[in-house]
Amino acid sequence: MITELKQQVKNKINSGNIPSTQNLFNKVKDYKAVSFDIFDTLLKRKVNKPEDVFQLMQLNIEEKIPDFKNKRIKAEEKARLINNPREITLDDIYDNFVELDERQRDYFKKLELKFEKTVLVPNKPIVDLFNECIRNNKAVFIISDMYLPLVFIKQVLDDLDISGYTKLYLSSDKHLTKRSGTLFNLYLKENNLEGKNCIHIGDSWESDYKKPRSKNIAAIHIPKITNNSSPKKLNEQYLDNFIYLNTINEEISDPYYKFGYEKFGPFLWGYVKWLHSNFKKENIKKVFFFSRDGYIMKKAYDLLYHDDIKDMYLEVSRRSLRVPVLWLNSSFENYINMISPSKLVTIQSIFDGAGLDMANYRELLSKYGFTEKSNFDRSEILSNKQLKGLYTELLSEILKKSKLEYKLLQLYLNQQSVSGKFAIVDIGWGGSMERYLTQTLNTLHIPHDIYGYYIGVADYYTKNIKEFPLKMKGYLFDFKNDNKAVDKRSSFVGLFESLFLEQAGSVENYKRESNGQVVSNRYPYEYLDDSKPTFELISVKKIQKGAIDFIKDVQHDFVLSNVLKFDSDELYQGIEQTGMHPNKKDLNLFANFHFYDEGRDDKLAAPAGLISYMEHPKKLKEDFLVSRWKIGFMKKMFKLPLPYQKMYEQMRKLK
Repeated sequence: MITELKQQVKNKINSGNIPSTQNLFNKVKDYKAVSFDIFDTLLKRKVNKPEDVFQLMQLNIEEKIPDFKNKRIKAEEKARLINNPREITLDDIYDNFVELDERQRDYFKKLELKFEKTVLVPNKPIVDLFNECIRNNKAVFIISDMYLPLVFIKQVLDDLDISGYTKLYLSSDKHLTKRSGTLFNLYLKENNLEGKNCIHIGDSWESDYKKPRSKNIAAIHIPKITNNSSPKKLNEQYLDNFIYLNTINEEISDPYYKFGYEKFGPFLWGYVKWLHSNFKKENIKKVFFFSRDGYIMKKAYDLLYHDDIKDMYLEVSRRSLRVPVLWLNSSFENYINMISPSKLVTIQSIFDGAGLDMANYRELLSKYGFTEKSNFDRSEILSNKQLKGLYTELLSEILKKSKLEYKLLQLYLNQQSVSGKFAIVDIGWGGSMERYLTQTLNTLHIPHDIYGYYIGVADYYTKNIKEFPLKMKGYLFDFKNDNKAVDKRSSFVGLFESLFLEQAGSVENYKRESNGQVVSNRYPYEYLDDSKPTFELISVKKIQKGAIDFIKDVQHDFVLSNVLKFDSDELYQGIEQTGMHPNKKDLNLFANFHFYDEGRDDKLAAPAGLISYMEHPKKLKEDFLVSRWKIGFMKKMFKLPLPYQKMYEQMRKLK
């Protein structure tokens, strides 16, 4: 009970926000000398507890020391007991690490300093105050209880641009401590200061607030604010703190950039690391990133890797690969299986699948009783006689167009050296593009050994492996290679895919230029309105910039780059929370995003009112089926804290 009470008091002391720099300066401006604590004041660690550093070391050490963390803690406890009341040093600690020989002690001391330096970052609000004091000609001192060497602390402060202070008082150097008050005595004496003219700033209630006040030194207690209190594994804690401290220090306010940095960035980083690992494992030397989703993937990949693997951008789309192979199997069933896997198939999708402009066939539509807004339930579409009749009348044009585009596709693939052993990278789902490419290369008798790498392989991949044994592999989920796989994006697929937008229209087909080069024809970009970027495009650019900036920052963090390991689920948590369990802020950010696919333009989650749907229940079904963020759709409609993801999963079973 006493322990719980102490913890409650401690939590209360460390709650709240750090006051603004100006408010803090107003409190110190009348004092001659201002002193600062270091740890959790001027500097923050990217770990929740100082001893977590020892656990990070354990993950990286060449010589495995069983239970290193606890043994390191016990060595420090023993050193403090022996040296009490004198402050200890790092040497004292390792002198009492009896499990290590002399060579190992030297190795681990250097390793500990390396990790301490890695996990330390400036605490921007306090560093800003520190610099403001120096600009205003205050005498600025640093006073800290710490066993690390003075030369190391000075170097860390210098590397983090914390300079201009008058003097640094470190307990390990002076063999005196703040907690006993003796280090404050030395500070006042050496600088001929009176306590009433001084103010100290720090996070420890005892050492940085009560003790200086006992010496007549004014004090400001800084709450030791942590990023989260939920129990997480060390790797997740570290990543959370890395993100939190970077976004706090940079004072990032734009919500789309923050989403990119905090949620999309970690996932994109994990995906490209997984890609590279698989390329190395399979000895792949040539990689094609498919447009458009591969645009940001390749950008992230090129930031991290510069080796003997040649990676290229291949301008293809479902449409540009699908239409050229239609003549190889033009049956109605095969055609329907090649278009959108959605449960609700629009007449627009039927025409787009063949590369035909529906506006040119209004009379034919009318002949078979269709309008431009007609749609079909996938479970009934193959038995629709009118649709079969329409397709039969279109078939001659479909075949003519298919064969013409096939020749141009052949020239483009040859030009881009799409042959031999290579990997393809795309967002994934069913593997249709890999199927179309395989079918084309087979027909052209071009030797190939294709490895397909995707964010996910969905359960409907089976329709694409009936003729070809595709080598497909998914990062986030993989129904082909994992019988326990779960589709983790189906309830918000449109939102998820929006994160990967390339800033250009989808590839329609190919053309030969006067110089003989074959280039892609692109559709007009959906996210331009009168040549100006739409709100969605501006927002996605911010998201992608945030993600790329995250990956740039990760490159400079030794622990994240070389020590900690993450699985796809851990790095997907942020996106998953927004997609499956959105709050009001999430809905405000994304619900009204326009999403274009298979000729349709729909908002991600824009339901009509409940009263309207009560009057027109069929409209509710249609709107829900075309929504590409079904969780967002339900939550916007009902506005209640319901288990929407579970509701969605139950509805999927009713297919």
